[in-house]
Amino acid sequence: MELSREFRERYVKTLQGRDYIVYGGLLDLARRAGLRRISTHVVQIPSAENGMYAVVEAEVEVENGVFKEVGDASPGSVNRAIVPHLLRMAATRAKARALRDAVGVDMVALEELGDALPEDEIPSPPRPEEIVIGFGKYARNTLGEILDRDPGYVEWLRDNARDEVVRRAAKDLLDSRNTLQ
Repeated sequence: MELSREFRERYVKTLQGRDYIVYGGLLDLARRAGLRRISTHVVQIPSAENGMYAVVEAEVEVENGVFKEVGDASPGSVNRAIVPHLLRMAATRAKARALRDAVGVDMVALEELGDALPEDEIPSPPRPEEIVIGFGKYARNTLGEILDRDPGYVEWLRDNARDEVVRRAAKDLLDSRNTLQ
């Protein structure tokens, strides 16, 4: 499906050089395709017994047919802020996948991704050295303190931290240190 420039500006985000459509864009396209209904069915409720793994099936009906898909979510596949909302994320992912099929979009929906944000939406902390880490062996330490003690750990955070803000702050801090040297 060919998407207009205006549509792309509003509903398509770029992450690591690849385009992703946002859920609202899929809804817009589905309405244009004669959206009749979207329904969901919970397949698995997250619990301790199943590793907090949620599964939902979605069904989308548009003028040219009915499309079904499954979505899942677990603590390992979402941002930490979303963990309390695993069932809803599984539903959103299932609906996004069914909507993509219904409207013929081959782009993955941004909401189907784990904890990634488009580069233009990752906030740059004003003072990265003041970011306090809330996990790992340096929990409750600032990035500046960690950089003084263990620069390799800050490099690891830059490359591997699940929190985009921490990853960006570590990158900014290392870049500023390299500029000063």
